[in-house]
Amino acid sequence: MLRLDRRSSIPLYHQLKEKLIQRIESGDLKVGALLPTEMDLVDRYAVSRTTVRQAMQALGYDGYISRTPGKGTFVIRTKLSRGLTRLTSFSEDMQARGESVASKLLEFKQIEADEVLAEKFNLPVGTQLIYASRLRSANGIPVALNISYIHLPEGFAVTQEELEETGSIFSLFDQKQVPPLEADRTIEAVAATEEWARLLHIPIGSPILLVEGLVYTYDRHPIEFHKVISVGDRYKYAVHLER
Repeated sequence: MLRLDRRSSIPLYHQLKEKLIQRIESGDLKVGALLPTEMDLVDRYAVSRTTVRQAMQALGYDGYISRTPGKGTFVIRTKLSRGLTRLTSFSEDMQARGESVASKLLEFKQIEADEVLAEKFNLPVGTQLIYASRLRSANGIPVALNISYIHLPEGFAVTQEELEETGSIFSLFDQKQVPPLEADRTIEAVAATEEWARLLHIPIGSPILLVEGLVYTYDRHPIEFHKVISVGDRYKYAVHLER
């Protein structure tokens, strides 16, 4: 019998969900595998049937499993994966995996660069930038928030209507003939704020991957500084290194 930690402040259903995710991610439960029945999980983890159902509901919401009436519950995917060795957009990565991609524009406005943004873009404080915030989903599941600060070379502009139509900032840059050619990125693990948790449908304090990047076009001209806030248990980054 596998015991959960009843002294922990983490709810039992969430602990059970995480243990099942570990089995999925490790390959113990592969895509297409039939999950144990509710009663098997009740016996194995010494929890109530309600706890098991809550855990299965959470796994289903996150897109890991799917129930087929009369047959059982099956694993349908592992974490979404993005590479770090190529400069690709969220849309390109997800489409390459055969995922259905959606982008909801939450906010689009003009702002003035503060000291931090001015330094990143090598611009005077107060320079006008475009601020865009988007909720990114794959197969109907919210997986990331994208916050972008944009400053294009003189003579180029981006409108809200254009971004809503294309859904991808990188595609829009390509259309404007200021293609994203390289970027500097950092990754860190943080806890979900109240706002992030609300938008991504996760508990406050959940593990989050925060990726910050400065994107350059021709002549290393910085055109976008972005923050990608990804759900830790729905998303991962992959790195291929050679020596």
